[in-house]
Amino acid sequence: MEIYQGLAASPGIAIGEVFIYNQKLHIPNFSISDYQVEFEIDRFYNALRKTKEEYLKLQQKLIEEMSEDQGKILEAHILMTEDKALIQEVVDKLRAEKKNLESIIFNVVDTLSKKFLQMEDEYFRDRAIDIIDFGKKIIQILLSQKNISLSDINKNVIIISTDLSVSDTASMNKTHVLGFVSELGGKTSHSAIIARSLGIPAILGIKDITHQSSIGYLCIIDGYSGTFILNPDNETIEKYRVLKQKYEEKESEFLLLRELPSITLDNKKILLKANIEIPEQEIESVQKYGAEGVGLYRSEFLYLSKKRKVLPTEEQQFSAYKFILEKFPNDIVTIRTLDLGGDKVLEDLYSKEPNPNLGWRAIRFCLANPEIFKTQLRALYRSSVYGNLQIMLPMISNIDEIEKTKTLIKEVISELQNDKLPYKENIPLGIMIETPAAALLSDELGKIVDFFSIGSNDLIQYVLACDRGNEKIAYLYEPLHPAILKLIKLTIDNAHKNNIKVSICGEMGADVLNALVLIGLGIDEISLSPIKLLEIKKMIRNINYSEIKKIAEQTLGMSNQKSVIELISNWTNNNLKKE
Repeated sequence: MEIYQGLAASPGIAIGEVFIYNQKLHIPNFSISDYQVEFEIDRFYNALRKTKEEYLKLQQKLIEEMSEDQGKILEAHILMTEDKALIQEVVDKLRAEKKNLESIIFNVVDTLSKKFLQMEDEYFRDRAIDIIDFGKKIIQILLSQKNISLSDINKNVIIISTDLSVSDTASMNKTHVLGFVSELGGKTSHSAIIARSLGIPAILGIKDITHQSSIGYLCIIDGYSGTFILNPDNETIEKYRVLKQKYEEKESEFLLLRELPSITLDNKKILLKANIEIPEQEIESVQKYGAEGVGLYRSEFLYLSKKRKVLPTEEQQFSAYKFILEKFPNDIVTIRTLDLGGDKVLEDLYSKEPNPNLGWRAIRFCLANPEIFKTQLRALYRSSVYGNLQIMLPMISNIDEIEKTKTLIKEVISELQNDKLPYKENIPLGIMIETPAAALLSDELGKIVDFFSIGSNDLIQYVLACDRGNEKIAYLYEPLHPAILKLIKLTIDNAHKNNIKVSICGEMGADVLNALVLIGLGIDEISLSPIKLLEIKKMIRNINYSEIKKIAEQTLGMSNQKSVIELISNWTNNNLKKE
């Protein structure tokens, strides 16, 4: 039995078999004899045939699931399996260099793709991605490796991986993925956020765990403490089965609060809403825990699906937004506009940036690509007739970004009128306060928008100069740092001064101690992972707002997070009433 300690990223306990998920190709490199060269050439032609067959199957699937046009995106890939010049170059290199086929193909593809990337014509630069995909697929076939999607898993497993991308996590088959462990990432990385949304226990930051595990091993994830146990003995298995049952009983107690209002003992109402990424998978959980609407719908996950090879159309987006609005006919649904960039990258749209979290992302990307942005805005406005929609802009750092968006909205409304398509008038437009600039300008910004939502994940990252996805500096990521609290208080005060409401939609609000401080500072709404909602509601129903307001004011004069936590913890232990 081996015990490892990592970051507790998503609560829950899971007991199951290990499934190693590694998309990186390990390409062998060795010399071969003259006799083996001809054998490798035969392998090459067989692999080309199989590669073509796989592309044709995938093309047919795209046509059936999407359209004839979508199937055409694989035409270039299919043609590469018959490209005489490419084939001859591989054969010639095999004979000249006498290296194994996999390494020859890798070198040919790498050289060719780099040439295309240097071309001035954008069309040819984009073909570099097709060439890389072709090389990866044929090498996978040669190495008998399958490009596994987590949506294809058909047995109960616990995923062990070096890293999980946003699209990897978004594609998880919730029915069979019991939990996951990753070597990289932090509590506020997007894979962790999705795990919490789906109710899947997760642990991050366990170095080299993929090399310590093997497929089929039994393991235990404790997403509450961050403990991962490999090859547990029978006594440990029984201990965690009992612990799992206790947590499930505790959740049943929380569910008794589902229909009760989130109101303090002295009648201060705090709205509790849900953060969602993948509505089709999460709607059951959102409704189960009694969320009072959606405070943050991260629309970029429509763009990150591995099944989608092109940008979602207006109709596809319209259907997705309509779906979630109809699920909450009596509540407000806040949909954030496209927030690609940082750790949510579409390779077809982005080139590598030295500092992606400070780069071409969110509203910056949208305003630089008005046709993509207007397609989303049209879909949003068309869907508005099916519910109570609010639109929220991410990563705002100046007034000009809001004014440019409003200009595009006017264009969209004019187009919808010309097309005789229905839409709602005066849809509330809000912004996320997640840059220090937005917080400091919140008085001016509050005059031209309808609401604020504090994106604590990025605000903390930018204020403290601390990458929220880097496990090496996770200790620097301090939600209750006095600098963060002062900016949040400034934002809340300026919102109320301008008669608009302010919510918090980052992960900060899902922690009881953090939420206490936020409520004391005057937050109107908390939007969080549904799985944590009832725990926060129980706390709200057992406090006096007038008391916690005084405590929160004291935190603003403190110099470090340790002092803040000590103050709040002492108050909680001495004053929080038990229901």
